[in-house]
Amino acid sequence: MSTATPFDPPAGADAGYAVFAKDRTTRVDDGTRIAWTVLEPAPDARARTPVLAVNGWSCSDAYWVHIAPALAALGHPVVLVDARGHGASGLPRHPGRGARDLERGDITIGRLARDLRAVLDEADVDRAVVMGHSMGVQVGLEVDRLAPERVAGLVLIAGSYENPLKTFMGLPLADLVFPLGKAAVLSTPAPVLRLAMAPARASALAAWLARQARAAGPKATTDDMAPYLRHIASADTAVMIRTLDAMRRHSAADHLRHVRAPTLVLAAGRDTFTPPRCSARMFERIPTAEVQWFPEAHHTLPIEEPDQIVEAIDEWHTRRVAAREGADEAAGGVR
Repeated sequence: MSTATPFDPPAGADAGYAVFAKDRTTRVDDGTRIAWTVLEPAPDARARTPVLAVNGWSCSDAYWVHIAPALAALGHPVVLVDARGHGASGLPRHPGRGARDLERGDITIGRLARDLRAVLDEADVDRAVVMGHSMGVQVGLEVDRLAPERVAGLVLIAGSYENPLKTFMGLPLADLVFPLGKAAVLSTPAPVLRLAMAPARASALAAWLARQARAAGPKATTDDMAPYLRHIASADTAVMIRTLDAMRRHSAADHLRHVRAPTLVLAAGRDTFTPPRCSARMFERIPTAEVQWFPEAHHTLPIEEPDQIVEAIDEWHTRRVAAREGADEAAGGVR
């Protein structure tokens, strides 16, 4: 247990962008407060496997705005969690100027996975479908490595299993220049960084720029992107850079062939952040994987095609997850 005083965001810190109010908290083993909530199905809904939604880098819960309620309507309790350093979740210590007081172990992909296991424990969820987008794909794979017995299935949406900067825009350039960019951000005073991020609050302009840069597709509406943009404008940019560095240092390449949970890869054909080859490699290397392509979708796939995603998850869950759990139950719980 860390001896540092945990850093907790003030009450209401996420009021300007949270789609789903985080009414529950878990204090994990290093003292960090993790904020979360559960969307419960209607009392008369057929009980189905809980779903753990794992956010992307610098993301609040905005990308689940349509998907989470639709899954809950189908009978899945949906657990929504703010990653440490994001939204209403805290850090094990005050980050300090340029996040210089954070230790490397304070933010790693494996650490984020351990946070999620603690939330599942507190939510009394034995097994869940782990659904991750972007960075959430990396974290979801680490949840499976850490606690495979807790993973009923994996849904991997527009993400990569390792350092996304190596493939950003199809080139390794972002990875090569990242150390310079990191040094520049961490040495810049926080007020200057906040001023630099202020344009993200102008949602219409920022969403338009994201579409022009091919970060978002034409189906990603300004209304759907606005909560994400307000979150990134409010976040500590230095902490976000530390988190991006953690993504850069992570790889689940060695774990892919050991995944045994049913896996659904949802791939965006026009994704420039985590290009299609990232999804193709996961499909090829995970023995239990199947893939569904969205040829015209971009990295913002969850808000571009939510209806099709829910339909795909529903069909896959019935065919692969529920059928498997039924067989396990009939065999006395033996996996």
